[in-house]
Amino acid sequence: MLEVHPPHKAAGSWREFCVHIATIVIGLLIAVGLEQTVELIHHRRELAQVRRELADERETNRKAVAKHTKYWRWEAVELENNLMVLDYLESHPGTADEKLPGGVVWSYLTEPHSEAVWDAATSGGVTSLMSREETEQYEDLYHKLRQVDEAHVVAWQALTDASGYQFRKKRLADLEPAQVAEAIALTQTALTKHWLEGVALENVAAKYKDFSPSISDSELAAAHNREGIAAGMKNPAFAATISRMEAAGFGK
Repeated sequence: MLEVHPPHKAAGSWREFCVHIATIVIGLLIAVGLEQTVELIHHRRELAQVRRELADERETNRKAVAKHTKYWRWEAVELENNLMVLDYLESHPGTADEKLPGGVVWSYLTEPHSEAVWDAATSGGVTSLMSREETEQYEDLYHKLRQVDEAHVVAWQALTDASGYQFRKKRLADLEPAQVAEAIALTQTALTKHWLEGVALENVAAKYKDFSPSISDSELAAAHNREGIAAGMKNPAFAATISRMEAAGFGK
């Protein structure tokens, strides 16, 4: 606390009075300046520490996204396999499980991102010491990482629904035709949700290159059974559609 002591004796003239006042003002200014300097040094050290912790958290999240990407590729093959087996069973009802073209696997793994350091920096007010551009970049990255985790939850719920027949029947051969059709429809929905999860992963790597490589556009196109625009333009009907879109401003 700053203490200001009165003069030991009353000022004998206006000049002495002004000197006393000037001394007090200068003392106050020096004290305030020192306090602000100490606070500035403290803020700089605090910000530097938080930046180091955020860099560590970013590396943790980079590794998590890499694992998540690997899991996504496994699960894409898994779901395509399950759909192929169920389609075969629909065409060949009653086929013994051992004679189907494959088995079904309903597993779904994830590697959630970490946000503890960013949350602490935000709640502690440290982010107010950052530039607007730096804060916006962190906010955008964590938003995209949350979208990946949220998309995974939705995909996992869809996969759980698709595998729900297992609570009623142990073997695929025991499923009624209606149950097979339902499982096929739910597996197709799970594939759609899984594809959207891949889009969320691709969005992270597309903007933040240190999170690459991740899901590519070609992988997403293959999973969605669609061609790129360049390949599609060989089809006159598709080319006509693109022409109409370009007339409306597509690609501009």
